[in-house]
Amino acid sequence: MLIAKRKRKENIAEYILYLYQVEDLIRAFRFDMDLIKKKLVSGYQTDAKTSNEIVEWYRNLVLMMEKEQIREKGHLQFLVNLIDELNQFHLKLLEIKVDAMYVNTFMAVSGLTNELRQKNNSAENDIQLALDAVYGYLLLKMQQKTISEETADAVRRLSQWLGFLSKLYKDFESGDLEI
Repeated sequence: MLIAKRKRKENIAEYILYLYQVEDLIRAFRFDMDLIKKKLVSGYQTDAKTSNEIVEWYRNLVLMMEKEQIREKGHLQFLVNLIDELNQFHLKLLEIKVDAMYVNTFMAVSGLTNELRQKNNSAENDIQLALDAVYGYLLLKMQQKTISEETADAVRRLSQWLGFLSKLYKDFESGDLEI
């Protein structure tokens, strides 16, 4: 909860990726709140009140995942909606060309997104493709799998684009960017 709040304010793409990880952790702990408290919540060095808030945050995520029937796979509906919102923002940036550097940054990775679309036809849009690729890369790193330099470079480029998009989104939310 504490990390999620900070990431939501600072970088929307990192926030989404963090919540992907939280969903996977909840699944790994078999939706067991006792395990979640023991393995996740106990790691936070906070007072009792904050600790209880964190427990409730996880409990709410568990309930949402169960209600939305994504125990095995999939993402929470609010994340799907947020990705769609971020994609609409991305498309608007491309349409009105408010930032030429952003357009150039995306054009530099558009070949990658086209290539990814051929491998992941379930992704709804370029944002989803990029997030899935970055998250898959992070999972491979955590599993200490061998990653080709080509893949690492592609993920770096996608991450730079998502970082730029996240900065513009933050500016838009704070009123520093008008479109």
